[in-house]
Amino acid sequence: RGDNVFGTTVSKSFPRTDLAGEPIDGMDTVSISIASYRVVESKKHGKYAQYLVIFCDGNFRNTVGVWKRYSDFSQLSRKVTQGHHESCAAAINPLNVTEDRDVEILPNAITSWRLLKKRQRWYRCLDAGYLSLKVFLLERFLHDILFESSNPQILRDFVGVNSSEGSLNRMGSVKA
Repeated sequence: RGDNVFGTTVSKSFPRTDLAGEPIDGMDTVSISIASYRVVESKKHGKYAQYLVIFCDGNFRNTVGVWKRYSDFSQLSRKVTQGHHESCAAAINPLNVTEDRDVEILPNAITSWRLLKKRQRWYRCLDAGYLSLKVFLLERFLHDILFESSNPQILRDFVGVNSSEGSLNRMGSVKA
């Protein structure tokens, strides 16, 4: 187990919207960080690292901590980069007609993910030095998503939070 010694919590405020996406009064302030990592062992997966993602949606009472594996971050990266590839194809070929599905382009998040992949070891390295660097790079990836997003829904989905200010329904989480 190790703390994220270089970690920081960052926050951003977003205009509040209703379920239809229309603006309503108020702001939602979201913050995210990775507090620590741990190495766990299971019969099914053997030894692997988990990262404690701390997510606050609104006030401190709406703070959750969720242990995530690298594969969870990898799945999030596919959501972030998927829109990037589709929009690049449209930009290269102006005759290419694509549906506008409100895909956000998050170039810094994509770059952060690529930097993390360049530092990745071949196989499940559980060395404390490596995990300290990895937790820092994973947090940087989450920070870039937060800063570049026009709304916090992608991060809410990542940690399993249904809505802001309301009851925070989550799966597999630990109260922080």
